[in-house]
Amino acid sequence: MSKARISVNKLGEYLNASPARRRRIVKDQKEPSAYITSRYGDARQEIVSFLEGGMVDEDALASTAAHLRQAPGSDFIRQDKANSADAIEDFLETADQLNFDGLTVQAMDPTTPANMEIANVTVSVRPEALLRDEVTGAVVGAVKLHFPKSFPLTDKAPDYVATALREYLAQTYDANAVDPKRCYVVDIPTHTVTCATKASKKKMSDVEAACEEINARWQLGG
Repeated sequence: MSKARISVNKLGEYLNASPARRRRIVKDQKEPSAYITSRYGDARQEIVSFLEGGMVDEDALASTAAHLRQAPGSDFIRQDKANSADAIEDFLETADQLNFDGLTVQAMDPTTPANMEIANVTVSVRPEALLRDEVTGAVVGAVKLHFPKSFPLTDKAPDYVATALREYLAQTYDANAVDPKRCYVVDIPTHTVTCATKASKKKMSDVEAACEEINARWQLGG
């Protein structure tokens, strides 16, 4: 039997989902679709580059979105490019909620695993970017993006993702340097940015309980 695993964004959705949707999430994580996992690649790359560049050239990012809409290729490629263009434009309406004063943005290598273990479940956190103090270089926060329009992070879901993001950073880097207010979860379709909170014990307890349930479902076949 394979080990249970889930992405942090799907974990947040799981905590806010109906029983039927929870079952579907576990099944999709166990048998991921190549189509789903490959979506929004252009948007992710361009937005991270924009963050690294200090978010100073919104016109260039908007121009990139326009070019993506004109890209040739198969129906799948053109649809994916159009979805990335939509995501970029939605992000531009959201970017002013991010505050990187005193910070350096460092893109995460998308091929590098960034996981943590919770209740026998491997949770893939992998933020799109780390936020470092520009003086000390310490990791103080991170940015996690969420793209899908069909299942946006609503209600309490982004709070759980932000809490898990903060926990990952605390486990991986200097826990004393991590600032909850710098742990950003950006739900692009809804134009919302959520930060972690100092009081995270209750939320992490909920996350652990959800992972216990996910592991049980996984071992039973979904």
